[in-house]
Amino acid sequence: MEENKKWVACWSTAPVKGGIHIGPLHLNNGLLYSTARTVLRPTLKGEKIRLTLSNRYSKKTLTVSGCSVATVTDLKKHETDTPVTVTFGGKEEVTIPPGEDITSDEICFATESLKEIAVNIFVKAAVMRTKGLYGSDTWLSFGNQTKNKNFIPMWHLILKTNIAVLQTNPFLTRVDTLADGDAYAIVIAGDSTFANETPFLLAERLKKAGKNNVAVIQQAIAGNRIGVNGMGIIANLFGESFLGRFDKDIAKCPGVKKVIFKEGINDVIHPHSLTAGGTPVTAEEVIDRTKKAIKKCKEQGWEVYVSRKTPFKGFGKLLPGIRDFTWTKEIQDIVDALDKWIEETDEHDGYIVTDYLRDEKDKEMLKAELTKDFIHYNVEGQKMFVEHIPEEYL
Repeated sequence: MEENKKWVACWSTAPVKGGIHIGPLHLNNGLLYSTARTVLRPTLKGEKIRLTLSNRYSKKTLTVSGCSVATVTDLKKHETDTPVTVTFGGKEEVTIPPGEDITSDEICFATESLKEIAVNIFVKAAVMRTKGLYGSDTWLSFGNQTKNKNFIPMWHLILKTNIAVLQTNPFLTRVDTLADGDAYAIVIAGDSTFANETPFLLAERLKKAGKNNVAVIQQAIAGNRIGVNGMGIIANLFGESFLGRFDKDIAKCPGVKKVIFKEGINDVIHPHSLTAGGTPVTAEEVIDRTKKAIKKCKEQGWEVYVSRKTPFKGFGKLLPGIRDFTWTKEIQDIVDALDKWIEETDEHDGYIVTDYLRDEKDKEMLKAELTKDFIHYNVEGQKMFVEHIPEEYL
């Protein structure tokens, strides 16, 4: 490694198991002689990169027959500069055993903060059992297009739901860049209230402030819980619990110094949901799970900043006339007790207030102009959250 340089994660996504299970029926996504082009925005300047690919949730080996990276020159036309070949152990083809990840060789490819790059992955045959859902855009096309500057997209891998926009990308889970020695990463760890533009909005804030040595990476999953894996009809898309996935994903991100943590709401409300379910928790139980999450981060030597929860009264409409979840004062009391503990404890390094998102007439509801479903806040709300993170936490 070059002197006074170090590897820092500049983009990441939390992998989940692909496909949906409905009783004995398993709906899966397969790729046949196809190239997936994933467009993403690194959040840190660097001189070289390396990619991490994952075959975490498959029972079969994954063979990647070609991989490249290129700087995007025209996003709308799917055009890039000449792609740079990515190798693994000096070879262009790599086989990843079931349940494992692999990191590429270092590649001479410079990154700029928030400048789009395209990662091209060619497979002759594969099932998308391991995928990320946030922080990128992926298109599929036929044949090996890893050497091509011009990409002809056939399918856009995106699904818009009332919970989140699922920006499905297969296999790619992390990009590291070789950056200056004082660089570090901030992890945005949480649930669907973080599985959005928050990491990139924070990266923009830092860039405007002249803090060019800080990356912001995403480790949020819609529906994620701290202590219990996803449950219900789309359980796999909710991911493994924060505590279960921490060592496999978050702890492996190089160069991390700080974590902004916002989880726990799903631990409380999912057990009262028709489509998720589980055993209801007490305030003490969800506080204990939060303590364990903080401890895991602290054991890595990281600073931990915990966000208070945002309002959710009114949330729960699944289909016209069908309510998936109904707010009650008893459920709200558990969340309030968690928030009170977050404010009073000294187990973290600081907490983030969210009162500015609350409706003035009903403090247990989000402002109407910031939400469509009473629990997730729109880009304007995300901007407000980012703007209210204290400078000293960054």
